[in-house]
Amino acid sequence: MCGAYALRRAPLLLVLLLLAGCAGRLTPPEAPVSPVTVYLLDHGRHASLVLPRREGGMVRYSYGEWRWYVEAERHLLSGAAALLWPTRSGLGRGVHEAITGPEALSGLAPEGLVAVYPLVAEEARVIALKRRLDAHFEAPLTSPTYSEEFDLLFVPYPRAYWWTHQSNLVTARWLRSLGVEVRGIPWLSRWRLEASAAGPYHHGEKDHE
Repeated sequence: MCGAYALRRAPLLLVLLLLAGCAGRLTPPEAPVSPVTVYLLDHGRHASLVLPRREGGMVRYSYGEWRWYVEAERHLLSGAAALLWPTRSGLGRGVHEAITGPEALSGLAPEGLVAVYPLVAEEARVIALKRRLDAHFEAPLTSPTYSEEFDLLFVPYPRAYWWTHQSNLVTARWLRSLGVEVRGIPWLSRWRLEASAAGPYHHGEKDHE
């Protein structure tokens, strides 16, 4: 029985190995009419997105598997379940009114910060994405759950978490909605800015520009 199960899962494992070697190659849109800077945060194995707020400060969004990220159930069984079949997911949001520049971004990522990728996007697209994500927090009967580990409020997300709809792939979709071209599959939060874009800066460093 175990051998038959392993054979059935062999194609999935092969795909995962291939995805592990892929990177998301990022190319921001050229010459947006009303440019604003957004920030892709690489935390090592997962990523989150920081958008500017028109009223000041910044807001961070992160998507993840509910038990793993919100309930902190991090063991082999929960990890396998999150990959092998659809499970409950959550959308996290953290509003930081006092953070206005990239030099302070590490203060809103208590889980750790490996690199920051500044990306220029059209302001109208940023506003539209922010409204779409915020709508999940404003839905009737919604009661967010706070995660001290990530300093985020989480609400249930309507689409299940799975290996084809995991945190980094969702972040890539958010970037595409901002007009950022994402080539490749950043399944393990491996990102690369194309030569025409500004380079990333790492935890504790300022922008290289």
